[in-house]
Amino acid sequence: MNDRHALVWRRPAQVLSNLPPSIVRQWINTPDGQLELLSAQPDPSGPRKQAIIFQHGGFGYAAVWIPYLKWFAERGHPCYALSLRGHGGSWQPGYFRMVWMTGLKTLASDLQFAFTWVEAYETAKRDGNFEQKDLVLVGHSSGGGLAQYFVGNGMGKVGGLVVFAGIPSYGGFGVYVNWFKLDPWFAPRYYIRDLWHPRSPLSSTTLVHRAFFTPEFPVDEVEKFEKYIPEYESMLWPLGMMWHVINVSCVLKNIIGWSTNRVSLLVIAGEYDKLVSVPLMQRLAMMYGKALAKLSRKLGFVNDKKEASGGEVSFEIVKNSGHHVQNDVNWEEGAKKIFVFLKQL
Repeated sequence: MNDRHALVWRRPAQVLSNLPPSIVRQWINTPDGQLELLSAQPDPSGPRKQAIIFQHGGFGYAAVWIPYLKWFAERGHPCYALSLRGHGGSWQPGYFRMVWMTGLKTLASDLQFAFTWVEAYETAKRDGNFEQKDLVLVGHSSGGGLAQYFVGNGMGKVGGLVVFAGIPSYGGFGVYVNWFKLDPWFAPRYYIRDLWHPRSPLSSTTLVHRAFFTPEFPVDEVEKFEKYIPEYESMLWPLGMMWHVINVSCVLKNIIGWSTNRVSLLVIAGEYDKLVSVPLMQRLAMMYGKALAKLSRKLGFVNDKKEASGGEVSFEIVKNSGHHVQNDVNWEEGAKKIFVFLKQL
């Protein structure tokens, strides 16, 4: 069966994802256009726990987080998922502008608009009793790299950060080495057949399945997932994170509330993630741990024993999961690991 996707070179017609009744679609106005923000709210009769902003990665969209939006809202957390420009229901730049003129800083500005909106909304819902420490950011894949860039550059402070199978702060070169190993035809397909089109590595259902999910993930679910994949993607986004562009010490300094009994940064890997593999995520967690150890005396909370151990940064592996941990067959295990992290904040 030919499952190849026809590549699109012009601004496509917008297709909005279907939402369950518990998810609400909001619109954030920006100077360039409207951004889609999905939200799920907890039972108002219960306590309002930390607010969570979920950020998708390359070729993602806010609706990939629907399982997590529902799951965490049912447990008391107001949840939000942003579609960056060119993704999901957000405004769509033309091909050249999106692919070759939209970089890391521009996408981070979209996330900043979402932060401002969520902070204002949560402040109103909590009668003014909302602080930055009550906000947790979860970034997946290139969205994980974007989240680190965002926090590290002081564009927003958070009470907790989750790098969820995210591009490492030391650069994404290893991710693409892994992708070339997974798909030997990546380069000739991209450069020759598809003329540098960004969707080339994901230009068929088979390629999407292999790159993003475990073999056990049903093909019909892959087809539903790829229905909302953007027709083209920013190339400056991954290129801007190919090498070391994020200062981990700056990221740590902009996470509020470090203490001797609190872990404020969680790194999660999918056991069978063929792109952002477990060794890449382990290395990232170790880098943050060592950086935190060096900062500990300045921060004034880590004793000598903890300082020697490399600081309090948590690393978890979600079993039987590919790159899209939040959608794969074992997605709930990833949610539970984040939930444990949230409980100790």
